[in-house]
Amino acid sequence: MSKTLRYTLVSEGFAEYKFIPAYMEWAAKETGDLQVVRTNIQIAITKNPSLSKVLQEAAILCARSFADDRNPCHLFIAGIDLDEPDFTDDLELHGKRLRELKERMGKVFKQYEAQTILYVPVQAIDCWVYYVQQNATANSLESTGKNETKRKVYGEKNPDRQRIEKVVREAAAQADFAKLAKQSRSFKHFHNQVIAFLTQYSKTQQP
Repeated sequence: MSKTLRYTLVSEGFAEYKFIPAYMEWAAKETGDLQVVRTNIQIAITKNPSLSKVLQEAAILCARSFADDRNPCHLFIAGIDLDEPDFTDDLELHGKRLRELKERMGKVFKQYEAQTILYVPVQAIDCWVYYVQQNATANSLESTGKNETKRKVYGEKNPDRQRIEKVVREAAAQADFAKLAKQSRSFKHFHNQVIAFLTQYSKTQQP
């Protein structure tokens, strides 16, 4: 019988809410007999979620996720885009952005650090989608500007929500996530955290 892992996802755009759940389904199969279920806790999407909203609300939504004893949350995931390339040896800019999110979450992050995964796509999650669509060499697509990446991924610079969700859903459905972890260092950072957490969670749920 499969075990259930409930997680909350907080992101700054529409693409993440299609791409990451598809990835989580894949990762759950890779690490054991797990069923992953997203909670209904997220930033209210009236127009477009944004970086500023994630920074403002991540701590609140994290605390809320773990406060529900009736439907316990096991994992909190939040991310913001880097909004620029990072070709430094140790992803210094990526690390700085992660620290920014941790600092904004403050005491809540420290309280739930063991159950929290943070991610920062370089430059944006559209780059991760672009890698999935292309047979590209490692770390080769981050030099493309965000607007140009959007045009190549979605066919236009300013796609609407429906277009974004359709394209990302289709890309994620055929994604080779293991290959993506070799192509994008920022995705690898996220991927390694998820696999480690799910592997450990699977072990703790053994009868």
